[in-house]
Order: sequence, then structure tokens, then C-alpha cells
Amino acid sequence: MRAVPAGCDDGGMAAYESDGVVLRTIRYGEADAVLSVYTRERGRVSAIAKGARKPTSKLGGRLQPGVLVHLMLHEGRGDMATVRGASVVRTHAGLWVEGYRLRAAGCVLETALRGLPEHEPSEPTFNLLVRTLDLLSEAPPRETPPRVDPLVLGFAVKLLVVGGLLPRLGECATCGAGPPLVGFSAHAGGALCPSCARAGEPLEPGAREAFAALVGRPLSEAAQACPPHAALGVERLVGLVLREHLGVTLKSATPV
Repeated sequence: MRAVPAGCDDGGMAAYESDGVVLRTIRYGEADAVLSVYTRERGRVSAIAKGARKPTSKLGGRLQPGVLVHLMLHEGRGDMATVRGASVVRTHAGLWVEGYRLRAAGCVLETALRGLPEHEPSEPTFNLLVRTLDLLSEAPPRETPPRVDPLVLGFAVKLLVVGGLLPRLGECATCGAGPPLVGFSAHAGGALCPSCARAGEPLEPGAREAFAALVGRPLSEAAQACPPHAALGVERLVGLVLREHLGVTLKSATPV
């Protein structure tokens, strides 16, 4: 993080710079925009970009969801920082030329927006988010819904790993028995054996294996780790974990 001289502070506010991925942009007032950004140094932050929606503003086009930017921010006494400058690091332009990619990226950004706490920086999480958008910007469209694209699911699964929410997959979370594992309970902590399965929900065929493969393989190999027949099952497992531990239900996902 590059420090800004004290003389550059505006009204006593602390100034800092950071790379960040824009997660969401909301119109505010006649010409302003309120942003949610996942930054390298401060984690997820909220910021206002004054005048960003004016036709003459140089900020507006640089602060679109999915864009990696270098921001100049001022923090005041409130929860929201003020954007003083922004330069594009990576546009992820490939997302904007293909509707499938753009919808898939929207699912990734929603997961980050709702699944990551404010002001808790994580270098692995930041790198994971940027890497996922890099890969999605060049990914081929698939016949399956964008929300269950292997990269979308791979991001969500690895986000659980980084956040310490990975469920037990190799043995029963209740009694420790090995396979076969036929059920799942996020409350119990993971997969369940036949004797304990009554406490959870049935596991879809291939879901546990695909989930584990997404954990262990690089994000670039997500398509090989998660075959189409297992995608809905993996999505469901991720949803159960997010709801149990974070109280989050993703709008882009199927009900769990």
C-alpha cells in the first residue's frame, strides 16, 4: 500500500490507494454512484464516486462491475470512503462481448459481495477473485446455465476453503465412518454415512466427488473437476454451507 502524504488529506480524512475489483455499482442521487469494491488492502469496502454518472466524468467507465482498478480513496468518520481517482488495471473486456460470460461473472461477483465480510482483507481471496474473472473473460459459453459454470462453482468452493468453511467430504462428519457417504448436513459439518444420513439431505450423484475435485485441482481445471451432471449438486452443497454459516442465500442460485 502506498502512503499518501499527510498534507494531501482532505478534512482530516485518511487517504490510501489500493487495487480492487468492483463488485456492484448503484446509482445515487442525480450523478453519483455508490460502489462495493473488494480491495487488496482493506477487503470489501463501500465507496461513493461523486459525479461518476455525469457524461463528462472520467470515472464512470472505469468503475463497472468486474473491472480491476487502482483506486485513490479517502476514509472519513462514516462507513463509506470517497473515490478521488481510479485507473484501470484490467477491464476483463471478454466479459462484455458475450452474454453468457457476463452472467457467469455476475454470479461470481454476487458470491463475493454477499459472502465476504467488510474490512477483512485476504490476499488469497483477492487473487482468487481476479483469477476467476481472468479465466471467465476467455471462457467458452456452455449449454448449462451460467450460474453452474465450472469456474463459477470452482470460485465458490475455493472461497469456502479460504474462509475456513470447507465441509468434511472424505468421512462422515458425525461418526467418522468412511464411504459410502450418501447424505450431507452443513450443520453437522459435511457428508454423512448411511447410518447418520437421516440427519441431513441426500447427496446428488457425483456431487461430493466433484466438490472435492474442485477443492484439489487448479481453477483452470474446473471443467475437468466438475462434469455437467454434478454441477447442480455442487451448487446445492455450496448453498447449504453459505446458508448455515453465513445466513446467505444467493439470488443467482437455485433454492436449497
